[in-house]
Amino acid sequence: MISQFNITGNPHRHRQFCTILDNVYLKNTGKDLSDGSAAGLIEVIHDTKVVKAGIDKDTQKMGDKEVYYPNQFDFNTAFDVEINEELFLLFDDAGINYQHFFFDLFGKCIYYDELLKINSGLKIGIPQEFWTNTGKNNHIKQWLELYYPNLNVVVLETNKTYKIAQIILPNCLYWFPEGIGHDPIMDMIKSVADKIQPDEVKQGCYISRQDAVKYGWYHNREMANELELISQIESELGYDIIEMMNYTLADKIKLSKSYKNIIQQSSASNVNILFSCEGVNNIILSNPRMGPWQNHKNQEYSIKSGANLLVADDVGELIKDTNDLADSNNYPWRLTDISGIMDVLKQVDDGSIWNS
Repeated sequence: MISQFNITGNPHRHRQFCTILDNVYLKNTGKDLSDGSAAGLIEVIHDTKVVKAGIDKDTQKMGDKEVYYPNQFDFNTAFDVEINEELFLLFDDAGINYQHFFFDLFGKCIYYDELLKINSGLKIGIPQEFWTNTGKNNHIKQWLELYYPNLNVVVLETNKTYKIAQIILPNCLYWFPEGIGHDPIMDMIKSVADKIQPDEVKQGCYISRQDAVKYGWYHNREMANELELISQIESELGYDIIEMMNYTLADKIKLSKSYKNIIQQSSASNVNILFSCEGVNNIILSNPRMGPWQNHKNQEYSIKSGANLLVADDVGELIKDTNDLADSNNYPWRLTDISGIMDVLKQVDDGSIWNS
């Protein structure tokens, strides 16, 4: 069965639906997420066919209402856990990408919000890999617990098969970084940010990506001379240097409101601009490949949060030809004139840049 929706502020009407199936088998395959993708983590079987509705990302983006892959197969009907109720599957193959999850995964919660009006006891089924207090995905559990004060969750454990009486498979409402359709999702994110109040506001900080370098990235997007930049920001501005990966989401939100000037490079953490507020100046050091599409998103985040935005564009260069990399969107880069950047940051610090 297909359940159609009409989500205000999202023009992708062809995508606004959930697929509802009775008597399905779901397996959490325990796929390793270290490559950044969760594709293949969840498998759903119904009537001896593999389900792609709500699972296959390309199918979801097209708004295709085809439920199954074409071939039937012999499936072992053994299962570890039986769930004799309706379950809303909250899953997306965005993997460990912080920014994508805020739009691709949490956007599906808009369907869940609508369904709760009909069935207040409806539970969310979520993979164990996403429902964790530690690691790169811990923001998922923290965000959901901030957004839903009384959330009913069934954690789908690793390497277990579930027999489920009825499952709701939401189609993607929005696929980051599409140009339109994310307004209701930004409102949802901001509603969480509005719950957290700032500490006493300090002068400035730089959000370092050295935590990502230390923990290991699945891509090569690091700024090669970031340590030199950090050293000069500390010595010449006296700003705090923040590595955000080990902060709770509530603390990330609080931090985004607790500095007058927040400097960072183009990265998935730019979505934190949505957590910001009036009186905060967000300064983005734009890298040469991510900036052309990320900067527009940052402007939208800034407008929604009411914070100011200053983008320092054309400040860096790629270190090597992107054709040498497996993914041409992921690349090492370097700042070309740190002293010039520091001159700009000093003008931000004393406020003179707004009058120039």
